[in-house]
Amino acid sequence: MVVIDIEVIQVSDMVSTVIIAAIGIGTSLLISWLMVKYGNRGRIKEIQDEMNKVNKDMMEATKNNDKARLAKLEKEADKLPALMKESMLLNFKGMAFSLPLIIIVPWVVIQAFPGFVITLPFNLPVPFRSANIIDWRNTFGPNGWFWITFIFLGGASQLVYSKVKDMKKNKQ
Repeated sequence: MVVIDIEVIQVSDMVSTVIIAAIGIGTSLLISWLMVKYGNRGRIKEIQDEMNKVNKDMMEATKNNDKARLAKLEKEADKLPALMKESMLLNFKGMAFSLPLIIIVPWVVIQAFPGFVITLPFNLPVPFRSANIIDWRNTFGPNGWFWITFIFLGGASQLVYSKVKDMKKNKQ
């Protein structure tokens, strides 16, 4: 049995709040970067566009009863399973790098901040926490605060990052 002993550092509540939030945002950005780097979103979008085009063309040809065009499109449709496989592999490749982070980082946060509790001045919807499907809460421990910052602040920071990246790209 492996026992990992993490020494708990006594810090103020505000510092703990900021540290956990920074870890949540950083993890969100890192996972986003890993998905772009290893998931190759550009190629996945190309594959989806190509598949949509072939399907749309086949529907139009079927609707117009254009047998010559259907025969040509069937040859293109034969390539679709290989494209779907490539798309799935690219998605799994990015997920293979991000999934360990999603499991390990929250565990480390819980271990590093065992007595942490934050009470927000407003309630947030937390799905699946009770029999009511959505439970509105304002008090969270280290795990809850990590996930709130990971989802909300991390998502917002990804949006800002992508907008800044697009603006830089447009200037060039």
